[in-house]
Amino acid sequence: MTAGRALRLTALAAAAAGAFFLLAAADLGLRSRGALQRAEREDFWRANPAEKRRHFEALYAAETAAAGQASAEAAARAAALRTAEADFKISESSAKLAYLWYKTAAEEFPSPLNPWAARARKKMPGALEAWRAELKAKGIKAEDWMLE
Repeated sequence: MTAGRALRLTALAAAAAGAFFLLAAADLGLRSRGALQRAEREDFWRANPAEKRRHFEALYAAETAAAGQASAEAAARAAALRTAEADFKISESSAKLAYLWYKTAAEEFPSPLNPWAARARKKMPGALEAWRAELKAKGIKAEDWMLE
């Protein structure tokens, strides 16, 4: 192997390693950003439950309207199922989901180049306190280890 060829292979390997690092950092950042956006949406819904209801009712109403069913009975069953799904999603604790998504953004996708993980890490304690307050208001006793 000539010295020129060895130098080219070394340069190519260094470029590939750098590209891999940048792609991995970008992937972590995008995943963290998505989790942070989901957390912020749940946090917004915690403060505005009517908006959450409106969102899911509109979502499932659009699905019901778009679904073409073979019979009236099948359409009624599908509509009842979509209504039950919407009711379940509306009743889920937005405070709990906000905390879990902040935790996911901060702890599952950390990177020194990731500003979204740092932002999520800052918002986690407030979301945890909101979840604790919600549980306390419902009369549910929760220890620290139960919420982690």
